[in-house]
Amino acid sequence: MTVSVLMIVEGASPEISRCVNVEETMTLGELAQIIDAALGFTGAATHLYVGQEGAQRSVYTEVPGSGEHHEDELTVAEMRPMTYVYDPAANWNIHVEVLGPSNIEGPTPMLIDAAGPDVVEACSGPELMTTFRNQARLLAAGIEPDLETITLMFSYLPVMPPERMLDRMTQADPVAVATRIGNVAEEMFFDEVAAADEQSDGPGLAQHFDDFLQSRPDLLQIIDMDPHPERNPSMINAVTEFFGGFFGDALDGAGDLTQHPGIVPGFGPGSFTDIFAGLIRIFAAGVPYEHDDLPADIAHEVRELVQLPFANTVADLLLDARMLKKRGGELTPTKAGETFLTSENPIPKYADNIRRGFEALTGEDMWRAIVGWLVGGQPATPEMVSWLLWLEAFGIARETGPNQVVCTEQGSQLLELHYAHYANGR
Repeated sequence: MTVSVLMIVEGASPEISRCVNVEETMTLGELAQIIDAALGFTGAATHLYVGQEGAQRSVYTEVPGSGEHHEDELTVAEMRPMTYVYDPAANWNIHVEVLGPSNIEGPTPMLIDAAGPDVVEACSGPELMTTFRNQARLLAAGIEPDLETITLMFSYLPVMPPERMLDRMTQADPVAVATRIGNVAEEMFFDEVAAADEQSDGPGLAQHFDDFLQSRPDLLQIIDMDPHPERNPSMINAVTEFFGGFFGDALDGAGDLTQHPGIVPGFGPGSFTDIFAGLIRIFAAGVPYEHDDLPADIAHEVRELVQLPFANTVADLLLDARMLKKRGGELTPTKAGETFLTSENPIPKYADNIRRGFEALTGEDMWRAIVGWLVGGQPATPEMVSWLLWLEAFGIARETGPNQVVCTEQGSQLLELHYAHYANGR
């Protein structure tokens, strides 16, 4: 269940508050990261929660002492109104309470409201922030401020025009707040994935596939000798065999692999745009590509980034996507590739380029089928599933459990654009 959590900085003027929707199963330790991100704290200082029920005072902290509790013992669902103390040596006290269950469907954590500015952590409390704002207002009004206070303010904050300083001390940018929360959510997700991997009975999909390759000298020879090993019939049969054994019964009828159970975060390190941009950067200075064969050092860089042994094929995908061009036996980024690197969200603009790249890789009919599987809910076939390594390599989809494959957030955005393209009969 999703619940709405309100957090208010005590003693702040103007009010500094945030309302965020979170899962009721979130622990206080996880909530602390959301509070820090929402209000603009760095998270470098220690923190604790203080609750009061009648005459009894309860303390929850990351490293509990005598009579204290660990913050992961309590979930948001069990939490009564509490005070979150950021940096006990300072004066940052935040009132935190659950407003109630939310009927809004969507990913969590989700920013609902951001009132007031981000905190200035160095102020050690809201009182000095209020003083700074009053002086910034005098500056903006053309009135001579208190020199000592202004000098101190500019030692705590970047030098900026008076109007901008007043804005900084008055209202946070909701987009920036939501982005920080999203970044923390992604870190928490990948921490959970890493922890699950450590507790799992075996290695993940990529490691399983690498072990499979190492057990097949004939496949290793194909990789060494064939510039495009993924097109080799023996390699195709072996990969199909691997996935058939790895996923088992899910390929015999309507198993979990035919479903699209959810979306996992997909921004930052390991996201589609991060990987795709990283590949383009490898070719930024120009790379020889005589006889469709990358130099050994460049091939190693590509393999390290995508965790696939098919470096030349990755280069061809970028060529077919028109992110790279080949002139005089050398690969360099195209204008589209250069713009991809600087675009804040390049997926909508370059979805067609990327589609052409994957259609050239898998075949147009196969890519259409893969998109229909992951977005349209169509049944999977062994051949479709054999391309899962590429989807994982590019951060488009993730294997989240036995026989379970879900799209990342960016992967879903990309494939939905491809699905719309095919649905429109193009």
